[in-house]
Amino acid sequence: MDKVSDYVFVTNVIPPPVCEGVLKDIQSREWTKHSWYSYGVDHYSSEKEKELDVQNTTQALQDTLGPFVLKALQGYMLKHVPQKDEKIKGFIKTFTPIRFNRYSTGTMMREHYDHIHSLFDGQRKGIPILSILGVLNDGYEGGEFVFFGHHEVPLKAGDIMVFPSNFMYPHEVKEVTKGERYTFVAWAF
Repeated sequence: MDKVSDYVFVTNVIPPPVCEGVLKDIQSREWTKHSWYSYGVDHYSSEKEKELDVQNTTQALQDTLGPFVLKALQGYMLKHVPQKDEKIKGFIKTFTPIRFNRYSTGTMMREHYDHIHSLFDGQRKGIPILSILGVLNDGYEGGEFVFFGHHEVPLKAGDIMVFPSNFMYPHEVKEVTKGERYTFVAWAF
């Protein structure tokens, strides 16, 4: 592995009926505007334009999607960690609660990286090790997932993508130009 993109892992593990069931559930619940955390001033704020909507998970949805997230994380670790080394074989212990993203026409996710201090402001301290993105639907236009300003990763319904949560993986979601794009995110540690 000698390229940064070698550490981006995509697997199609969520069956269509699961995606459809999750979509039906989240579409009927309330959404809020996404906000960005500013570490230096300990403050959350949203952009005035093109900001996506987000929704926290329920225990039932976490239980539904969790096994697929774990399967993707296991695939990532099998690909990247020598399984003979017991000390690092299972370097991921768990992942955060899922957050759902809704990208309506005209919304996007600005370029950023997931060095997220605010995830661990309680008893757990640190930053996430891996970022997890699950895709719940097709049938929209735009909304491409892009690393480094130019490296597009094609994704389809049922995919889960795993990649490092650090400054070396700046990423964005281009503006959705037609329809709605539904995804979920979580972070592993």
